[in-house]
Amino acid sequence: MKNLKLGLSAVALTVASTVFAQTTNNPWLIGVGAHGENHIAVRNDISGSFAVKNLQKRMFNVGNYSITPPLSKLTVARNIAKGFVIDWSTTVGNVENMRFNNGKEFMLMTGLGLQVKAAGLLWDEESWFDPYLRVGGNYLRQDYTGLTFPRTDVTGLLLTNGENGNENGKANFFTVSAGAGANFWLTKNFGLGVTGDYVGTPTDKAQYANFWQASASLLFRFGNRDRDKDGILDKDDLCPDTPGLPEFQGCPDTDGDGVPDKDDQCPDVAGPVENNGCPWPDTDGDGIIDKDDACPTVAGPAENNGCPWPDTDGDGILDKDDACPNVPGVAEFQGCPPPAKPPIVEVLTTELKDILFDFNKATIRPQSNGRLDNAAKIIKEAPVENFVVVGMTDKKGSDAYNLKLSRERAASVVNALEARGVNPSVLKSIGIGEQEATVPETATDAERMADRKVIVRAVTGSEWETMKKNDMTVATPVKKKAPAKKKRK
Repeated sequence: MKNLKLGLSAVALTVASTVFAQTTNNPWLIGVGAHGENHIAVRNDISGSFAVKNLQKRMFNVGNYSITPPLSKLTVARNIAKGFVIDWSTTVGNVENMRFNNGKEFMLMTGLGLQVKAAGLLWDEESWFDPYLRVGGNYLRQDYTGLTFPRTDVTGLLLTNGENGNENGKANFFTVSAGAGANFWLTKNFGLGVTGDYVGTPTDKAQYANFWQASASLLFRFGNRDRDKDGILDKDDLCPDTPGLPEFQGCPDTDGDGVPDKDDQCPDVAGPVENNGCPWPDTDGDGIIDKDDACPTVAGPAENNGCPWPDTDGDGILDKDDACPNVPGVAEFQGCPPPAKPPIVEVLTTELKDILFDFNKATIRPQSNGRLDNAAKIIKEAPVENFVVVGMTDKKGSDAYNLKLSRERAASVVNALEARGVNPSVLKSIGIGEQEATVPETATDAERMADRKVIVRAVTGSEWETMKKNDMTVATPVKKKAPAKKKRK
């Protein structure tokens, strides 16, 4: 019962190590299987080909092994570096030392070993074929206290023990093991393993506890952690403590701009890869980023590459819409100056020169009302304040009669304009008769019509004051002509 408790404690200690191991960030392996011990193959005199052949025959003879049932060996291993593994191996069972035919005795061996793996040093560590060399140190418990020495083993070899060679055997040993093994991975995390070790007791003068051990195990790889739970193992995760994306080897991309946070100078604001994950600035806020903006500090439309449209002549009409970009103008004429207007007196004269009167009278005919309306509107809107309406006649008839008729007709026009709202204080009328007539008296009646008209003149201040003083009743002096009796038609 004591031995059983001791064996269970060793197995429990080994299993406990796996619990501890699962808190680290390295791949682990656990193996369970069976083992067999061969005590007969141990010989001191292995020199010479005959002895070597005998040793090989004894080593590979299955009948020389005491084989334990499955689940009698437990191995836990940790990969500490590429190609190097530390393991803790425990074997238990009732084992017979056939060398002395002492029957089955409980055996417990547990200890640490170092594996040097070809997979990882010579080829891919993920290879299905995983051979290694191993050395280890162990505690061995197997009761040999019932053996007395010196004695002869089944091969005829005489063995002594202790200082005088006659001490009894003991139950507890320190052993050193050395050997080789290979793992055959059927899947990424499951495989088969075989191991062969020679176990010796270097601190004892006798070798009765030495043996060859062979074992076979089912292997399970585990222990790769994923601390941030992003589905990417820590060993492959460049950001093992922050959940990330497979395309960025486990690193996050918070702003979703395709630049992982570890390389993103603006991880919380989306930006292009070529600007290290930061958005391009738009200094002037015109919606055109600075790299594409010909005027990055002044807002402007995209169609002008981010620059404002110029207004060279300062007339408020942009050059792109200005038909006269170098000359101030108005919108009505697409930025060009408005066409020059004829002087107001010319416009008024045009309106009034064709005013129709009754024959040989100063009465205005109704057909002229439209022209009088236009003339009144022009005078009321004109910047010029004072106007004089001048009546004229042709050369036919007496000078006095023509003067009188011209005055009356000019006065009729002034009265008609005042009736249409023109301020009376800005209008005066005079008649000059035939003074400015140019068509000869001998011309036809139709030709002389050019001299029968009413015109308008703008009057300056001094001239206006003179007219007001004379109350506009005195006409401009008329050239004297020899009296002649004429009948006006």
